[in-house]
Amino acid sequence: MAEMTGAGCIHRIHLPHSIYTEPGLLGRKGEHIRIYLDGNPTPALDVPLEDIFKGKVDGFPKPLVGEGHGGHYCYVPIPYRDGCKVEVDGTDVRFYAVQYRTYPSAEGIVTFTNPPTDKQREALAAAAKTWSSCGEFESLGVTNAERSEETIEVKPGEAVEVPLPAGPRMVRAIHLSGSPEALKEAGGVRLQIRWDGAETPAVDVPLDYFFCQAMQPGPFRSLLAGSTDRGWYNFMAMPYGKSAVVTLTSEKPFAGTLEIVTTTLPEWKDDLGYLHAVYNEALPTQPDVYHPWATREGRGHYIGTYMATDGQTKEKLPFWLEGDEVFTCDGELRIHGTGTEDYFNCGWYAVPGRLEGPCAYPSHGFPVYQLKDDRNLAVAYRWHVADPVPYEKSIEAKIEHGPTNKTKANYRSVGFFYDAAP
Repeated sequence: MAEMTGAGCIHRIHLPHSIYTEPGLLGRKGEHIRIYLDGNPTPALDVPLEDIFKGKVDGFPKPLVGEGHGGHYCYVPIPYRDGCKVEVDGTDVRFYAVQYRTYPSAEGIVTFTNPPTDKQREALAAAAKTWSSCGEFESLGVTNAERSEETIEVKPGEAVEVPLPAGPRMVRAIHLSGSPEALKEAGGVRLQIRWDGAETPAVDVPLDYFFCQAMQPGPFRSLLAGSTDRGWYNFMAMPYGKSAVVTLTSEKPFAGTLEIVTTTLPEWKDDLGYLHAVYNEALPTQPDVYHPWATREGRGHYIGTYMATDGQTKEKLPFWLEGDEVFTCDGELRIHGTGTEDYFNCGWYAVPGRLEGPCAYPSHGFPVYQLKDDRNLAVAYRWHVADPVPYEKSIEAKIEHGPTNKTKANYRSVGFFYDAAP
């Protein structure tokens, strides 16, 4: 499945489920996965492949691993100092992803062992607890939190500005609440955030996309965004050195309550990075033209995708979901996926028992997935919390629409990333 040299760490493993006629992993009927590290002829891990995703293997707790809606995923880090090889029994693996990161040296890296040490087990348990507490601010472990609440009334043609306390600070949560009728109009509101006096907003997106609420999903929670009985939330960390200004504009009258939670930083460090959120739309997509998620020159890392698609269905199948994601960093191809639903850690769209309806997991999901008036709606998110995509000079993140990049559909998306520049 994969073979790497030098120092690095596996951050994500994904395989799709079998088709609906058979249970279990696609082509996997009890076969083992073996992971060899640092040139050792004895595998560091040798277990039934399915057991990893079911949480049956020591050191692989749910929900850092899991299965559902056609996909199997693992986000337990597997570091190595001098090479790695991943293999499975047989030849039936048809689609899979092993996402890893390389390092310039092995300094400070402790090679994965199974079972884990007590310290590692404690860290995994803490991470699993956080992933199991989506939407709960207390699970973030924020100290010295300061809350400011603003009742906002946005009129067409006017801008409402909300300056934040002077930095260095970090925004740790933004909540939006309002009447159900008002929140339905959030798609017509534009949210912009400027960091440290920058003229160009780093965040410039429709308000509902910032909270992953496009196309009016039912209540759902994820690690970084979602909804609770309090309203909508975004838990992305947003540090700034001196100042931050939130600006709202709207095509129609809009009213709601914005709560922003910040905490002080002892000092500003250049390696913190500023949150950016870039909105793109193609209405509809054009043949042979990739849909962009983010294009940037600078230094930083990509941390998440939120994408809403809709289009005419063919045999009740949204064929545009056959498109592959592509990440080019510093001029080099780094990631080329196997399909849209695979990128979002699911599999087999419109197949009974697989991706046939809405779902929400801590790191990924399809909060909207339905056939409606002969059109399919597919809205998905994936957070690269455990597997950020770093770049030193530039990044281009994009996705095909359909197997040959020609299927027509409407695409709207937000790419989230941190960059050294505001």
